[in-house]
Amino acid sequence: MGHNKSPGGLAISQKTLYLVTQENCANCPAAKAVVQEALEGSSVQLKTIDLQDMDPDLEFKLLEHQVFIASTPSIILEHNGSVRLLYSGTVPSVDEVRHHLELS
Repeated sequence: MGHNKSPGGLAISQKTLYLVTQENCANCPAAKAVVQEALEGSSVQLKTIDLQDMDPDLEFKLLEHQVFIASTPSIILEHNGSVRLLYSGTVPSVDEVRHHLELS
């Protein structure tokens, strides 16, 4: 398995943060605000996903990495082919999210 190369020849280390929400989730808007603020000015991609409407490919990827979403909001980090659950059912602080993403 090769590394993705950018035109400049540097390996791209793309991080994607998934925020899993669902309807009537009391903490989801707060979690979304925290994540958006934490990612401001970074190259990390944010994908907001509705638990009831999850892409089958993503569902399979989560299962493959043994990531189980027990409650929302759930915050999942995908980086260099690894997928891990950072938070489930809680709203982290902006600093905590930045710390996990090595942005602080």
